[in-house]
Amino acid sequence: MFRNSEGRGMTEAWYYNPGDHYVLDDMSGFKVRRSRTRTIPGGQTGQAVVDRRRWEPQQPQDFVRGVPDDQSVYVARPRQDDRFMMVGTLVTRPPPAGAVPIMVASVAGMGVGNTVQVMLDSGVNFVTQVRGIAGGTITLAAPLPASVGAGDPAGNMVLDLSAAGPA
Repeated sequence: MFRNSEGRGMTEAWYYNPGDHYVLDDMSGFKVRRSRTRTIPGGQTGQAVVDRRRWEPQQPQDFVRGVPDDQSVYVARPRQDDRFMMVGTLVTRPPPAGAVPIMVASVAGMGVGNTVQVMLDSGVNFVTQVRGIAGGTITLAAPLPASVGAGDPAGNMVLDLSAAGPA
């Protein structure tokens, strides 16, 4: 073998060396002899050919395979729908402040002695008891402190708080 001035063989660098062809380093893109490379096995790099100086062992986490996780429930009991029963109605004829009888759309489910909540026009909830029921009229135990039912229909609600409970 011939030697150059640095003492290296003539087959180094740019000289022809039979059986030792050039390849491109997959990480750097530089041209290197095949004899000076290593192949990184599988994993994310997928058989990458790199210079020995850049080679590092494959990360063990690259070989971890997922394990199926059965998350089914042995005894499935789906959540039931929330159902609430409230006895409520709307004021049909707006009573003035100080009124004791109020006319409502329905008295079904309401009883004498029950606690009711009446939404006043001012937005305040007035709580009192039912003293009497006759036809579509409820007689309250205390007079209304303000008017009811002058605005929006949702603002003239009468709810029976004593009758509330699950369906």
